[in-house]
Amino acid sequence: MIKLSREKKPKTKKVKPKRPLKHVLKSVREVLKISPVDDAESVWQWGEAGLEAVPEQFNIAVWNIWKSSGGELFLREYQNLCAGNHFLLCQEALLTLKGLAQFAPNGFLASHGATYRRRDGLRDGVMTVARVSPESDVIRVLCKSPEPLLKTPKATLISYFKIDGSRQRLCVVNTHSTLIRTPSKAVGELEQVIDLIAHHEGPLIYAGDFNTFAAAYISEVDRVLSSIGLERVRFAVDPRTATAALDQIYVRGLTVIQAAVDTGYVHSDHFPIIATLKVTG
Repeated sequence: MIKLSREKKPKTKKVKPKRPLKHVLKSVREVLKISPVDDAESVWQWGEAGLEAVPEQFNIAVWNIWKSSGGELFLREYQNLCAGNHFLLCQEALLTLKGLAQFAPNGFLASHGATYRRRDGLRDGVMTVARVSPESDVIRVLCKSPEPLLKTPKATLISYFKIDGSRQRLCVVNTHSTLIRTPSKAVGELEQVIDLIAHHEGPLIYAGDFNTFAAAYISEVDRVLSSIGLERVRFAVDPRTATAALDQIYVRGLTVIQAAVDTGYVHSDHFPIIATLKVTG
């Protein structure tokens, strides 16, 4: 067995952007008064998927897109990331229904699960962009506890996809966990979603921004998700600091062919994590 623990993490030369203070203040003003989005209108979809089923081997990326604050340069990176993957799981997707169109390139279907509506009408949330059409309705789940100061909630999006040559379905869970919470509340968020997917017996992906900025949080996430057979995807080299390793991929019934943190994408405050997966058996 090759031990990687003694290797030094390479220094990331790419410098991620910082949001200008005026943009931060504007964003805060817009969420001082937010309105809830009912379940019936919580999911928007745009585009047309090019595939009817997930291939035996496929690529997935997870990226917190920082409310698209990177502008046109960000959109170029986003389109490039879509081009190389079958699934792209995004968090902090802030948009209108018309704006959703730019996130659904040709051959993709974008599903956006809203967490809340801002004063300016924009809806924040999580977004699953796929080359494959979901086999059933996409489900949005609001986290039990909103952020304590601004009271903005986070959400999870659950989708099911047909697998090529298999009777099983692939369940894809795209999550954005609450930032400021105790480990026990983090567990409660996970258990809330687990209750909804407990019936699923096929391959499973549970991924997104878990806000695991401390060892106690990642440890609890590992423990709870292992109860339904999920294992965290490990990176041979992870350039993120412990407090910046917020994004994770957990899988069940899938073999990890390769996985990496891609530091070439710099127009968000998160680096995307990518993996090539193969259906087991």
